[in-house]
Amino acid sequence: MTIQIHKGEGINLSKDHGLTRAILEVTFDLDPAHPVKKHEMDVGIMAFEVSHASGKPKCPQDECFVFYNNKTSATGGVLHEEDGGSKGDDKIDIDFAKVQASSLQIDEISCVAEIYEGLKRGHSFGQFSHCTAHVINPDTGEVIAEFKLTDEDSDATAVQLGSFVFADGHVHFKAVGVGYKKGLEDFLEVYGLAASDEE
Repeated sequence: MTIQIHKGEGINLSKDHGLTRAILEVTFDLDPAHPVKKHEMDVGIMAFEVSHASGKPKCPQDECFVFYNNKTSATGGVLHEEDGGSKGDDKIDIDFAKVQASSLQIDEISCVAEIYEGLKRGHSFGQFSHCTAHVINPDTGEVIAEFKLTDEDSDATAVQLGSFVFADGHVHFKAVGVGYKKGLEDFLEVYGLAASDEE
């Protein structure tokens, strides 16, 4: 049975569900009440491999930022899969062992959903009838947990969905669900990275 989790809640993926890998998938549908065609809006997942070794959440390398222009992380443990575009889905595949085996001391993978050029085009999550994050067992295809964005995020162009947290020998997924009117550059700055022309 799929677990419905809400903002601030979490699940232990390794201890309670035996996962060594996970897929985070975002699906969405447009609200027919809004005059926007589906091909005009797309939501992508960004993932940041974060270390708190310095006391603050920072990406040790530029390659720790995973998105459509950098599909493999610095540790090799986070992969951005080709999305369906107009199908309305985007995926991140996370291999827990590869992330933990790295010398970069990664202890969190922060995942953000962003509407492509949302600020520029005046788009927001309020134009979707739903936007849902799914935590999936990649070996079986089972959806372990779902996290649906709420009306609180209706004005947002980006939402911090949640984080995969490595602590005490276990891997947890913690739902955050905080919306922002921010672009990609703002998140790069938060995690100590600089924007490039590719982004």
